[in-house]
Amino acid sequence: MFKSGFVAILGKPNVGKSTLLNLLIGEKIAIVSHKPQATRKSVKGILNGEDYQIIFVDTPGVHESAKKLNQVMKKYIDEALEDFDLAVVMTDNNGELDEVLEEYLNKIKEKNKKAILVINKIDLMNKEQIKDIKSKFTSIADFEEILEVSLTNQPDAKEKILEAILKLLPEGPRYYEDDIISTETERFIIAEIIREKIMNSVGQEIPYHIAVTVEEFKYREEKNLYYIKANIIVERRAHKMIIIGSGGKKIKEIGKQARLEIENFLKSKVYLELWVKIKEHWTKKEALIKEYIDPRF
Repeated sequence: MFKSGFVAILGKPNVGKSTLLNLLIGEKIAIVSHKPQATRKSVKGILNGEDYQIIFVDTPGVHESAKKLNQVMKKYIDEALEDFDLAVVMTDNNGELDEVLEEYLNKIKEKNKKAILVINKIDLMNKEQIKDIKSKFTSIADFEEILEVSLTNQPDAKEKILEAILKLLPEGPRYYEDDIISTETERFIIAEIIREKIMNSVGQEIPYHIAVTVEEFKYREEKNLYYIKANIIVERRAHKMIIIGSGGKKIKEIGKQARLEIENFLKSKVYLELWVKIKEHWTKKEALIKEYIDPRF
């Protein structure tokens, strides 16, 4: 019997959705940051086994906002919940459950789909806190299984979650070739790696106002390396100066960190060129959001 299906990973920002996706796939295909809204679009990761294929869909953190960029991110969550076989709902030691997340939990219920609740970061909680979080979530939705884990500190967390998913996954076909681990392009993953390094190198305000686009991506045989030129898009001159840093030190360090990870991803030497460009109020302009995030929206 061969099992397959689409598994939507849903939850508030910073609960560990991207960490879970990377852990399950065994490769880093989604960026991870302690800053909110690291994930801006749904990222698909494909896990292939001898008798199963699971297509995980990591969605942006669920939150309400009237801002243009957030409305685009919300569309990705809506899209992920249009057609899925199983939902993995994640929460953490904050146990946050608001009206927006409740709305999505109700959607899962309306579609008569099965769900697993994963309570992450249990190393930061006591038994009473875990009990309260369970009670809060189970009062809103039905879960086939509730797992208490610490994704970063528990060696068997991956096995526990995978076992629970495989129990509930339906029989189905192999949707993708078994050597594909993501539907994302190399350009997208490279841009996300650069964005992650920026997010983890600058203050709280700037990450929301940046985008990264890969303008050139070529393999140069004569030098046996990839040449990559990427633009870092910011909204203000002050943001540009912070990213560049005194004497260009900040952007050099960002470039170094990104280049090393991109080399590991491409399994090749890389020459990375970064440019910082100002596009005022791009997060409020639908045309620019479409250009920098996803042309479909």
